[in-house]
Amino acid sequence: MKEQNQQNQLIKVSLLAVPEAPLSGISGIYDVFKFFKHVVPDARPFQVEIIAPTHTLLSTASGLPLNAHKTVSEVSDTDIVIVPSLVLNNGKWLAGRYPEAVAWLRRMYQQGATLCSACSGMLLL
Repeated sequence: MKEQNQQNQLIKVSLLAVPEAPLSGISGIYDVFKFFKHVVPDARPFQVEIIAPTHTLLSTASGLPLNAHKTVSEVSDTDIVIVPSLVLNNGKWLAGRYPEAVAWLRRMYQQGATLCSACSGMLLL
C-alpha cells in the first residue's frame, strides 16, 4: 500500500524565477513538467510552481512581467528546485544579489531537495 501511495504522490518541482531569467526559459521548463503526464501517462505526476525571491510579480530579463505562484518564504519543502538560464550583464554574475533565495536553496538542499540549473542558472546555485 505504501508503494502505491508513493506512486500517486506528486513530485514537487519549484522553478526559481529571478529578474535575470528570460520568460521563455521559465515557461519552457514549466510547460515540460505540466505536460509530462500527457506524454508518459504512467509516470508519477509533477506539481510545478514558479517561486520568486521576494515578490510574486517580477519583471523578467526581457521586461515581460511574470506572476510567480509563491515567494521563497512561502515554500517550506520541495523535491526538485530548478534555476533557469540567466541573462548575464556583460557576461558576469554579481554574487550576493538574492540572499533570500540562496538561503532558501540551502534549506531545500539540506532537507533533501535535488538542485538543478539550466545553463547559466548554475551561477546562482
